[in-house]
Amino acid sequence: MDKDFLLKAYGQCYDSEAGPWNLSVKNKYLEYMFAKFFEENFSVEKNMCICNVGIGAGYWDRYLSYKLKDGSLTSIDINALSCRQLKECLENENNPNRVKIINSDVMLINDLDDSFDIVTMVGSSRLESGLYESILKKVFSLVKQGGSLYYQSFDRKETKEEFEALCNANNMKIVNYLQDDNYGFNAQYWKVLKE
Repeated sequence: MDKDFLLKAYGQCYDSEAGPWNLSVKNKYLEYMFAKFFEENFSVEKNMCICNVGIGAGYWDRYLSYKLKDGSLTSIDINALSCRQLKECLENENNPNRVKIINSDVMLINDLDDSFDIVTMVGSSRLESGLYESILKKVFSLVKQGGSLYYQSFDRKETKEEFEALCNANNMKIVNYLQDDNYGFNAQYWKVLKE
């Protein structure tokens, strides 16, 4: 483990540019809502395989890793720095859970060993990709039959009806939806099952 790298990465999360946002009530509220929606809608059972698309700062992946019950987490991000930061954080924490980190564009991955019980894509991952239908279809393909997707979006242009039509066309069924505009965000949360 490279502690100097980890200290630098941690410091960047709280420097003069990122710090005000990461420590803000708005950001803490969003982190709370991510976890609250997950806790209220998803049950992590023994030996489940979970996949998260879009590591970012790694908060969500670390949260998911501690939900595992002898299962595994696969975390995917196109950004090598995000992947390295997550790896170093997990090692520094002596995280005992099985986490596989893949530094790749999710659109190019065709050789995953499994489809997953739960797939998550939360925050700005889909929006930052610049893609809509193609990336969501790719994420749908990662969910195993009977598995579920946690999708959260900040895209002000995305409508519930548009996402529902895409789900219906791909054998995915929305079972819960929450729209929350606190703090001026248009945050939408979905639980979707693969039929």
